Amino acid sequence: MKDALWIDELIEDKRICSYYQPIVSVDHERVHIVGHEILSRGLEEDGSIIPPFKMFEAAQIRNKTFALDRACRLEAVKNASIIDRQLIFINFIPTAIYNPEHCLAPTFALIQELNIKPEQIVFEVIETEDVQDIEHLKNILNYYRSQGFKYALDDVGVGYNTLKRLLEVEPDVVKLAFEFTNGVSKNEKQKEVAQEMLAITHKMGAQALAEGVETEEDLKCLIEMGYDLFQGYYFAKPHPTPLKEIHSIYV
Repeated sequence: MKDALWIDELIEDKRICSYYQPIVSVDHERVHIVGHEILSRGLEEDGSIIPPFKMFEAAQIRNKTFALDRACRLEAVKNASIIDRQLIFINFIPTAIYNPEHCLAPTFALIQELNIKPEQIVFEVIETEDVQDIEHLKNILNYYRSQGFKYALDDVGVGYNTLKRLLEVEPDVVKLAFEFTNGVSKNEKQKEVAQEMLAITHKMGAQALAEGVETEEDLKCLIEMGYDLFQGYYFAKPHPTPLKEIHSIYV
């Protein structure tokens, strides 16, 4: 327990920064940035970066998951104000929110204060643990939508993100997990999962996003399937400032 005490100070001192990773569409072999996922990083006192998994491990030990999730969310919103007209993906942990109207009030107030348009914001469920209370999750997501925001379901295809959950929560964007995009061009099982998720996503009227795209071969395969959006190192790694454009054209 004592080994994780540092997370209390990090949260109190707000030593959190944001990195931006572009989310793109590909049209006639040209890459267009349509949005950015804002990713949180911790900061040591000397300014060096603390990876998010280390922060949230310590927060869980200290029973500070809600406090850290809120701090990261507010920092992401604050740093989202420099993104003009594009989509802004902001992560949240559903089990850290016990009452959406109360817990999310500071987030929504900051969005209004910064004059960010609600339709730009896509709140992204990042937790892959089993959410025992699906009705609670739906309550949170319905509250987001009632305020004019969109929401995305992350890591679809792995863990407890079953097709049943996908159908029940009706997200605006479905993100196919890295485990199924990386190497999909050479793996039939991954292709089957990717195609199944795509079919259900489009049937719901949602957009299908393939994350973790790292090679041209996988990108071409996913484009041919019909995926709408893409994210991954093939386009850009997370960056301290949002990229304005991506000049690469896949051949």
